[in-house]
Amino acid sequence: MTAGRKSKLRILSGYDVPSEGRGHAALITLVRVFNRMTALSARMAKQHGTTLPQFEVLLCLYEGEGISQQDLAERLLLTKGNICIMMQKMEKAGLIERRPDPVDQRFQRLYLTRAGRELHAAILPDHIAQWKASLQRLTLPEQKTLHELLCRIHDTLREADE
Repeated sequence: MTAGRKSKLRILSGYDVPSEGRGHAALITLVRVFNRMTALSARMAKQHGTTLPQFEVLLCLYEGEGISQQDLAERLLLTKGNICIMMQKMEKAGLIERRPDPVDQRFQRLYLTRAGRELHAAILPDHIAQWKASLQRLTLPEQKTLHELLCRIHDTLREADE
């Protein structure tokens, strides 16, 4: 490996970063952490015979059934088209069911089936263990600080998008 390539990799990894580049290095590290956590979560979901997006649907519906497809799409940051296809697959697999809205029959509400609840219950312990393991090197105060800092970055990006 050439000297220039090695130093560039060290900078991208967060080592030997000049002060003006530390924010950039931190964001690169954040993206890498996200990608690694996503890959681990996808592998965990696959071990249970599902996909990560479907597991995220199970989590959302377990926390609050009876939401609309549109609300679910917004929570999961998916398009209406993607959520529609996923709901069709999950309904066909017997994991969710759509019921007419009691107030406005034109709308459908989403609910977990018994099989959906069982799959959620089977995956949840692995999911919790995975997240605990990912944070095990941080103290509780450090976890709180990390959460606060990430929320501030998120708020800044959301405001810039408005």
